[in-house]
Amino acid sequence: MIKDFLISFKDNFKEKTRNPFLGTYLIVWIIRNWLLVYTLFNFDKIHNLDFKVNFIKTYYSENDFITNLLTNILWSLGLLILTYVLLNVSRFIINLSEKQITPWIYKITDSKSIVLKEEYDRLKQEKNLIENKLEDERENRVKLLNEISRLENRIDELSLDNLEEPQVTSIEKGNSQKSNIEIYQERLKKKDYTDKFVEFALQGEKSSVWFSKNNEPEHIKYFFKIGLIEVSNTMQREISYKLTSNGRKVFEVLRLIEN
Repeated sequence: MIKDFLISFKDNFKEKTRNPFLGTYLIVWIIRNWLLVYTLFNFDKIHNLDFKVNFIKTYYSENDFITNLLTNILWSLGLLILTYVLLNVSRFIINLSEKQITPWIYKITDSKSIVLKEEYDRLKQEKNLIENKLEDERENRVKLLNEISRLENRIDELSLDNLEEPQVTSIEKGNSQKSNIEIYQERLKKKDYTDKFVEFALQGEKSSVWFSKNNEPEHIKYFFKIGLIEVSNTMQREISYKLTSNGRKVFEVLRLIEN
């Protein structure tokens, strides 16, 4: 129990001394009553307890306790005010040096390595606007390319229908889509691109297939031209394609033939 009391007293004393006012008051009291503190720890062995008690009584009889207490409080408050004033003055000097003087010196001595914050914010805002516009342009480009691909596919389908029309018999009228696929196969075979188309389709099933915009293979250009593939995504220097509905049908037929 005594141990718990001592621990509690010790913790309470530490907590109180951390308080700015109480800590300052303790220091002021020790400084203003240094003679009492010094004497209490330096009595000669020849002096007994009564002598020590009488010394303390005499000390406080000559120094009024209330007056001493109020004086210590005033000194403590004054020191606290002075301390915080000095802290704020030092902070003012540091901020003035870091925010005003140092940038000004850098601007004079090495203007290329530093810019004003207003200029930096303005450039950053312009950069964000340009990036947003670029992203919008990319999305619009993808939509436009897909629309072009869809229209070209429609044109090819109409062309294929016109090519087949004289050859369609009454039995074959319900099988026009198959004839379209056969014409696609013939076109690929004629260009010797059948294997390349199957290879592209197999790769597309696993992940997006990207090509350089400035160096697209001829067979990819041909697949896009006849409507077997369409734009899937586009970046600044690269573009990816995916199979159109006709392209998937042709691929399924070619895969069945190979198997």
